[in-house]
Amino acid sequence: MRIASATLLILSAFALSACGGSADQADGDAAAEFAARINASSGAAPQPAATPPSVAPPLDGAVPGVFEAGTATDPAAAICDATNMGPYMGREATDAVRSEILLVASAASEVRFVSPGPVYVKPDPTSSRLNIMLDARNIIRDARCG
Repeated sequence: MRIASATLLILSAFALSACGGSADQADGDAAAEFAARINASSGAAPQPAATPPSVAPPLDGAVPGVFEAGTATDPAAAICDATNMGPYMGREATDAVRSEILLVASAASEVRFVSPGPVYVKPDPTSSRLNIMLDARNIIRDARCG
């Protein structure tokens, strides 16, 4: 009785393994055929690999650099003359440079020089006040309305 059960178990295992292999192969062939039919029937050409996005050139009147809304690189920042501050970027904010900025920023209702530190300046890109942002070495790093 034990031998008959063992023989039946072995024969069942062989039968199942034979069925499983051919079923997997048939499924793989069917999937490949389906993909070929779909790709051929769509009529669409294969798509090239995606290219990384490029940044559009700045609009007229914008300071060169990476666009950031409300700053000197935003043409809409002309309301406070931030767009005219390009020549001053990277320069030390000496008294002479500050005087020049006050003359150039004629559209600004007010000009303030903001040093780094615990002072909080609430941004308001619609304001005509010009903020000149300085770093720890008194170098002009940005200009923005607000």
